[in-house]
Amino acid sequence: MNINKAIIEKLAEGDHNAFHQVFKAFYGKVYYFALGFIKNQTDADDITQMVFTKLWMKRSMLAEVENIDTYLYTITKNTVLNFISSNKSHILDIETIKNLREPSPSQQEQVEAQDLQILIDMIVSNMPPQRQAVYRMSREEGLTNEEISQKMGIQKKTVENHLNLALGDIRKMLKILILLLCNWG
Repeated sequence: MNINKAIIEKLAEGDHNAFHQVFKAFYGKVYYFALGFIKNQTDADDITQMVFTKLWMKRSMLAEVENIDTYLYTITKNTVLNFISSNKSHILDIETIKNLREPSPSQQEQVEAQDLQILIDMIVSNMPPQRQAVYRMSREEGLTNEEISQKMGIQKKTVENHLNLALGDIRKMLKILILLLCNWG
């Protein structure tokens, strides 16, 4: 699908069909780029959703964008870097990090990342206590599933199930947010 300047201008004006066209055209590219660094399909899907949420939230700036491909690459790269820094359990090789190194995220991107983190924290705080504890130990403390299992006195498979459910809850709420943002305006 060819994304021309007219589609980008419509997206900048808040056109939902234009957003859908851009989403369809670039979803795979963004997803596989993130997957190449994160090596986890669930996390790559989460990052991809964050990228398109940011694209919609920053749509008014798109009128100035000359190349949507480069623009999405930059958003994706910064989102991957933010994800890696907030999830200390992910290890990348030195060459990968060298290839990603560029100026740090802008102040607006940092604010948007903080807003997204607040949203995720709200979703997590509404989870059942055990699921919430498993998620926090995994994502905030960087513990492995085995360590969480031992610490909580539950089976490793139970930890994995809670983590999958927690990530599913977060993805579901982010999808709802994207749909609301698309239909709002």
